[in-house]
Amino acid sequence: MKARSLEIRPILASQWIDRAWPLLEAHRHELTTNPDLMQLEPRRGLYEALDARGVLLSLGLFDGDELVGYSVNIIDHNLHYGSVLVSQNDLLFVHPDYRHGRDGLRLIKATEDAARERGAHMVIWHAKPDTSFDALLPRLGYRVQDVMYSRVF
Repeated sequence: MKARSLEIRPILASQWIDRAWPLLEAHRHELTTNPDLMQLEPRRGLYEALDARGVLLSLGLFDGDELVGYSVNIIDHNLHYGSVLVSQNDLLFVHPDYRHGRDGLRLIKATEDAARERGAHMVIWHAKPDTSFDALLPRLGYRVQDVMYSRVF
């Protein structure tokens, strides 16, 4: 069987939100810690406004024309370290059928490269504890910046 050649390319929020719905659902079911509270309802207008401001970095992982993964990040100056331009991860997901190779790693690296090209000083990823992504980040040279906790009311 011939290996599929997957392509990573930029994609606007107005293009990925509708196309990514099955992936967003799979992402939610796999990783959401509070599924009753966290219902899928992307804020299209806000994503599009961030795109228009030039602070949204969205990359799609494509098998032909099919979107099989995405990396969505906000690149903006930190609120209290104003000179530091940060790329903060909003979404990262690759469909489970496409996790057998290095395409997820390629998507991470492409995100880093695009953030660096936009002048970012730092990339921040969110990872659920004890996941393969959590285990991968230190091997890529990342270190813990903060630990986040949540409580549902």
